[in-house]
Amino acid sequence: MDYFFTSTDVVRRFYEPVPGVDLDAVAYVTRPGALPEGTPFFVDEGMRPAEPLSSFFRSEAKTLAASSLRDYTYDLLDVADFLGGLDPAVDLLSACEDDLVAYRDDRTRHQEAPLSPASWRRRRTAIGNLYSWAVEEGLLERRPYHRRRGGRDVLAWGAVSQLDVRHLTFEQWRFLKDVGLRGLLPDGGLDPSFRGRNPLRDSCAAELAISTGMRLREFSSLLDIEVGRPRRDAGARLVDLEAAAKYGLPRTVEIQDATLREIDLYRRTERAQAVRRAAPALARHRAELFVVDDIDLRHMRLSGVLHGRRRSFAVRLMSAPLRRITVMEGTRGLEPMALFVGRHGRMIGRQRWDQVFDTAQDRCEAVIAEWGLELEMPSNIRIHDLRHTFAVFMLELLTQLVLEQAAEQLRSGGRAPVLLGEHMNRNAFLRVQLLLGHRRPESTMRYLRYIRRASELVARALREWNDQDTTFADYAAREASRAVA
Repeated sequence: MDYFFTSTDVVRRFYEPVPGVDLDAVAYVTRPGALPEGTPFFVDEGMRPAEPLSSFFRSEAKTLAASSLRDYTYDLLDVADFLGGLDPAVDLLSACEDDLVAYRDDRTRHQEAPLSPASWRRRRTAIGNLYSWAVEEGLLERRPYHRRRGGRDVLAWGAVSQLDVRHLTFEQWRFLKDVGLRGLLPDGGLDPSFRGRNPLRDSCAAELAISTGMRLREFSSLLDIEVGRPRRDAGARLVDLEAAAKYGLPRTVEIQDATLREIDLYRRTERAQAVRRAAPALARHRAELFVVDDIDLRHMRLSGVLHGRRRSFAVRLMSAPLRRITVMEGTRGLEPMALFVGRHGRMIGRQRWDQVFDTAQDRCEAVIAEWGLELEMPSNIRIHDLRHTFAVFMLELLTQLVLEQAAEQLRSGGRAPVLLGEHMNRNAFLRVQLLLGHRRPESTMRYLRYIRRASELVARALREWNDQDTTFADYAAREASRAVA
């Protein structure tokens, strides 16, 4: 069984008319009701649609993003391959509970590299979605495996940690930023052997992640106009995230003045050079790009031509794929509107960002060994660890903020909200879920009226944290001792 993913860009770039077939392929794949981008379809040896996967994914494509469709495709193909190798072989719709349990055991225990609980949970979800769809469509009378009360079933396996928190100390962070990403030496001097091409870009991206808590997909898809230049009053810039955020959950992040100034230096140097170099490559692919000719900064709205049609978008509602192809007419040709510009003027993908941080960590370890430093870096620094560092900092700070509010009410003769204080002290991550854009922030909304001076405290803490050798937790502890005193 072969499989393919729908892609309008591939059709535009590579389609060749078939003799005797009168078909406008581009119009066909972009017509109303066409398959969404990234929808998988499967064909048998006779190039006929292979079921049930083709129909199942047509249904799933109505609600899932292209990346999720791709992950589920590989998961269910793996299930189908395993079932086809049994003796006797079975297909997806004829599999029984024992067949699926055998698949679970093989993939989680017996294969050369067993799946982690988190990976198995996603695969179990794909399997469950397939059989739920099959029951709804009348292809099966019931699921082929037993489901217990509470949602667990015989395919459940392993315990998945709710939050794998790994954060950096101040010393680790500064070393990663200055030595690993910027190419400096521990004494602050320049390292002539450093071969990094974009030290300002890479360090600015890391600064954004650690000072705002943005995910990789969020900060990497920012447009330059969203961040803007430093304010004259040295205040923070607010950026509204929505379509590019995980699950499309809207939230507002604050970018502090120190970070804005770093970004502005990158904008006037490395980014300006990358924009000039990108013009010829962008011109060759003009038909595939969203070419903006009208920018409304007041309402943060872009208008231009996309695939031959006049289109207009609110910036916060622009998806990450659309942002990657957004350019504007400049004095020297097409210019990328992305904040972080990679080769050929396109936004940088996840794989390239991973390479940047892997290289930075390797450099950190080499310099530590060469200089005989006592600093111990984490064994594997992930980009997401910067978000975790921000989360730990906010967890401590917001807990202290609630304590301060309770103490203030007691001093003024009122009664402190004991139940709220106890709840937030034990579960301050609920507020962090909201700040970081986690999927279910609604349970924290009733506590918003107790959170005051958050922006001021964040700005002050970041300034102090960036000036001292301390961790976010140390800073919060010091603030707590001041409040008690």
